[in-house]
Amino acid sequence: MLARGDDAPALVGQPVFGLPFDLSQARQRGAVLVAFWSALSNASTLRNLEALTRLWPRVDLEAGGIVAVTRSPLEAARDFVPRHHVLFPVIVDDTGREFAAWGVHAASGFSAALVRARPEPVRRALSVLRNGQTLPEAHPEQRPAAFVVNAEGKVTSAWYGAGVGAVLDAEELWGTPA
Repeated sequence: MLARGDDAPALVGQPVFGLPFDLSQARQRGAVLVAFWSALSNASTLRNLEALTRLWPRVDLEAGGIVAVTRSPLEAARDFVPRHHVLFPVIVDDTGREFAAWGVHAASGFSAALVRARPEPVRRALSVLRNGQTLPEAHPEQRPAAFVVNAEGKVTSAWYGAGVGAVLDAEELWGTPA
């Protein structure tokens, strides 16, 4: 797990839409908030998106911006980003390499077992309610996390969600960049 003062791992990728993203280049404008999302069909992902969207104008104006990373399939991300008017880059990490490099692991224990135990009809119904259609599901047990990385490449804030339903306090996280 990364902590305050650690060097941030590299993050380079092609967002679902837009130009390639490179954390080292984004940091040239200032601190960057790097968010790792649970499955896009998860209700907490929408709440985390809301928190980041409220923070986006300030972070974009003052610093290097926000980037989100998901393990959901590219097809789901290509539907999710425009449907929910995501304003910042979203990178699909289908291999889990970026999640591992940043120390963001899947949930375990009872909450993860509950997520995996949902029967397919229930999972589809929840996805339709949240997204307007059934999104392809992948890694539903993935926990969310978020980090603020300063211009020098150091982690100034780190948050690891306790479970798949964890919701980020983006204002609190962003309030501490150095």
